This record gives sequence, C-alpha cells and structure tokens, in this order.
Amino acid sequence: MESFAIYQSIGKFLADHGLYPTPDNYGLAYALFADEKSAAAKAVREAISDGLRLTQREADRIKTEVGLEVSAPPKPGTIDPALLAAAHQRVDEFAALVEAQRADAQSYRTDLQAGADRLEAGEGESINALVVITRAMADRTKKVEEQLSAAHDETRKLREKLAESTEEARRDPLTQLPNRRAFEERLAEIEQAGAALSLAICDIDRFKRINDQYGHSVGDRVIRMVADTLKAGCAGNMVARIGGEEFVVLFEGLDTPEAARILDDTRELLAARNFKLRESDAPVGQITFSAGIADGVKKHSGNALKRADLLLYEAKNGGRNQVRFEAA
Repeated sequence: MESFAIYQSIGKFLADHGLYPTPDNYGLAYALFADEKSAAAKAVREAISDGLRLTQREADRIKTEVGLEVSAPPKPGTIDPALLAAAHQRVDEFAALVEAQRADAQSYRTDLQAGADRLEAGEGESINALVVITRAMADRTKKVEEQLSAAHDETRKLREKLAESTEEARRDPLTQLPNRRAFEERLAEIEQAGAALSLAICDIDRFKRINDQYGHSVGDRVIRMVADTLKAGCAGNMVARIGGEEFVVLFEGLDTPEAARILDDTRELLAARNFKLRESDAPVGQITFSAGIADGVKKHSGNALKRADLLLYEAKNGGRNQVRFEAA
C-alpha cells in the first residue's frame, strides 16, 4: 500500500472507531495497514472481526500487550479560560478596592489625630475641621459601599457561571450523563472512604453495525436511548458515559449479585423492545448491551475497573446481551 493510501486508511480507521489521534493510536493503526503480519495488526483484526467498534480501552489493552507506548488520554473538559480570566480580574479589583479603603482609613486616622491634637491645644477651628474630615470620609465610605455592592452582584453571577462551567466539564454533552472525569473523581472518593461498591462496565452490542447501516446520527440517538435506559433502570446509582458506546455504573453499598440483578432487569427491559427509525418506520430491531460487574472492595486483587472489563469481554464472547459478575 502506498504511503498516501496508508495515511488515508489510518485517518479513516481512527475516525470510524472514534479514537483520538494520539501518536500511539496512530502507531496502532499504522501497524494494521503497513505491517499486516505484526502482533498489533493481528490483535486489532481479532478485536473487530465480529463488527464491534474498537474502543479506546480495547486499543490501550492491545498496545500494552504488544508493547506499544500508551499515552495519556486527551485532557477532559476544563473551565472556560474566559471565566477564569474574569475571576482573576474580579480578585484584582477587590484587592485594589480594599487597598484604596485601607489608604483612606489611614488618612482619616491621621487627620482625626491631628484634629484631636489641635483641640487639646485649644484651637477653636478644630471642630469645624473635624466635621469636614468626617463628612469627606462618610462620602468616600458610601462610594466604597456602592462599589462593593456592585462587585458583590457581579461576583455572584460569576460564581454561578463558574459553577455551571465546572459542572459542564464533568458532563457528557451527548447524553448529559457524568463523564469519565466525574466517574473517576467519584470512584476515588469511594475508594478513599473504603465503602462497599460494585462497579459495572456496559457496552452496547454490535454498535458499529448500527453506525455503518444507519449513520452516526442514529448511532447518537441509540447512545442517548441506552443512557436514558441505564439511568432509569439504575436510579439512585451513578451512571456515567466513559467513551463511545461504553458506560459505567457505580452501585454504592451493593454487593455484586444485587447490582447484577438491577442491571440485568434493565438489560431485559431494553432487549424486549424493537426499535424503528422515526423518519421512515424502518425496523432497526433489537438493541442490547453486555456488562461485567466487579466487587470494588479491596479484598479482591487488582483494579476493579480492569476486572469488570475482563468480565465484559466474557459476556461478549459468551454471546452478548448478558451480565457477568464476580462472586461477592
């Protein structure tokens, strides 16, 4: 294959599978098209042989197995730089306002002291001078109060915008579920507390077929529908989208059999439905997901996310549309 054709194939492959164009993702795709006999190429072909989309997690697993370097994932959403700049500006304005008020107070104290000294010396005009000084300070204080009131209103609005921006940085824009960043933060909190936890990874079955046959807009609708189904079926538990057609559920305080019961009921509700395209009523058919559930308590060896991932692969290899879980 010519170099330009390889380049085009790599770009199409990354786009089709929703993989970010990091150097190691590019290297994995390069191995697939430029060195078809390599271990990386063989592993990729096996992973997508049944029409499944190659997720970032699967790509990282393959890269680790064949010795390709795994780079850090793209940095998750961050707070709007314009909001941060506005916050810094507001802090600077407050600092300047406080400094001006401090200087005024110091000047007022000096003038009052001088007036008191003149009063003690019996100077008759000292009282009038003190009145003038006090009125001037009252006027300056009133102006500062007005500035502080306006700054308070602006700061409240800025705080609300910052809160919205922080929340958006932790939310998946397509499904409005928490994203990987929010999931990882919550998981770290639970692990730090040592609380009971069952962790599930869910993956939509044969999602690539849906995208290829009906287009990405229908694929996006399917992702949103599955997200809503998981959120409703696992109400009270954190459901997050961690990329592509993959979701995680954090069942806090539940053992794996109970978590599996809840998730399996949700799976059955989804699998019992037959879907049609809203534009034409053409049948899409059954949409299902597979899942793996690991015990998050540290009595088990290894990372719970990786163990749930292995159970998910077992569910896929076992025929899909099923939930596999560790014994409690």
